[in-house]
Amino acid sequence: MAALKPSQIRTFVMNALEAGEIPYVSGPPGIGKSDIMESVAKDLNLKLLDIRLSQMLPEDLTGLPSMDDVRKKATYVEFDTFPMENDKVPDGFVGWLIFLDELSSASEEVMAAIYSLLLGGKVGGKPIHEMALICAAGNRAKDSAIARALPDTLITRMLCVEMKVNVADWLKWAKTANNANDTVSSFIEKNPDQLLGNVDHEKREELEAYPQPRGWGKAMGIVNLHESRALKIAGRTKKDPSSGLPIPTTKNTGSAIKNDIKALINAAVGNSASRAFCEHYNESIVIAPPWEVAQSPNSTTIPTTQIGKAKLTADLAEFYLKSGDQSRDSLVQFMNRMDSEHSSLFVEIISEDLGTTASDMKMIQELKDRLGVTVMTPMPKKGQTGVSGHVAAPVPVRPPSGASNAAKNQYKDAMLAWEVEHGEKDTLSNYNGNIGNDLFD
Repeated sequence: MAALKPSQIRTFVMNALEAGEIPYVSGPPGIGKSDIMESVAKDLNLKLLDIRLSQMLPEDLTGLPSMDDVRKKATYVEFDTFPMENDKVPDGFVGWLIFLDELSSASEEVMAAIYSLLLGGKVGGKPIHEMALICAAGNRAKDSAIARALPDTLITRMLCVEMKVNVADWLKWAKTANNANDTVSSFIEKNPDQLLGNVDHEKREELEAYPQPRGWGKAMGIVNLHESRALKIAGRTKKDPSSGLPIPTTKNTGSAIKNDIKALINAAVGNSASRAFCEHYNESIVIAPPWEVAQSPNSTTIPTTQIGKAKLTADLAEFYLKSGDQSRDSLVQFMNRMDSEHSSLFVEIISEDLGTTASDMKMIQELKDRLGVTVMTPMPKKGQTGVSGHVAAPVPVRPPSGASNAAKNQYKDAMLAWEVEHGEKDTLSNYNGNIGNDLFD
């Protein structure tokens, strides 16, 4: 059987349902079969009924026998698992998608009981709702100790297809996932063979994990936890509301993954993949010094972590103010390789360290033009009133241009204390006049 990648599987399932058939997707555990069914249900506006057949008994499908006192005959009374012909369609949906998951892991009795549902759309001899569609999935017999090959009587009742992993499809998903992490994505992009490892359970120790898409999804969340802790330790819990980028307040070179976090990643993707990823991550947080960036703006590696990008941006902004024109040109050249959010952050940090003279304002405007930065949010002025009507606490007064480093550091400390007490400033949002409640917690 020819195997299809996830994006093709999704099309296969949609087409099969539209043709009035029952699609069955087979493949290794953890590659996203269930996610595809959930996506299909959402797109078709169907309520997903996720039914794990490995946990069911035959009676769950046929119903329980009951005496009909009028007819003096026994009949079957179905459970409320399936939508029957007289059931009301749920509000907000046009029907149901009955997802028979883990079909290949069901007992022989359950497989036999499922025939009437797959062939005639009936449960306990009674028809299911006409707006209920059916799809199924399961592991291959070689993937699990409890999975078995499907009998021909089931295969001929469905349209069967095998699903394979695809790095391009996974990367596309990973970059838009709720718990997306750039470093995990870059690791898989550079090491595509690590997306799916050896799934043969007989060649692995008991409870030993192995690399698979589901595990890497878990790894993204684990790495995000690690980075969130690193931000707190570094005193950089503040984030820009519009971009989610950390606003640097102290210097930090990033935090290497230690054994406690590595143990979690190991449990998600296995020891070998975990070790390779942690080495990749720990190398990725090594940030080039500003002078090296100035010497090689086109070849210096851009950090893959958000922490690394924010840290390097802050370092370069500080170095920019101390450098001559040639180095400044190189730094701007490098920042043009960075994303727009960090370019804006670069300009914002520099503007905070400059005064308000004509030459200072000209420098900032030239930087904006060269980096394509259009709008930035200023700090609230002393005593400025927000839309809520209250007067904000006075902002620490910026020292004049040419002030001593001690005075500047004192100002920075005071400003940081003010931000911690009164909320974070929205450095990257599209500011259009007033300081709103969304800028201050």
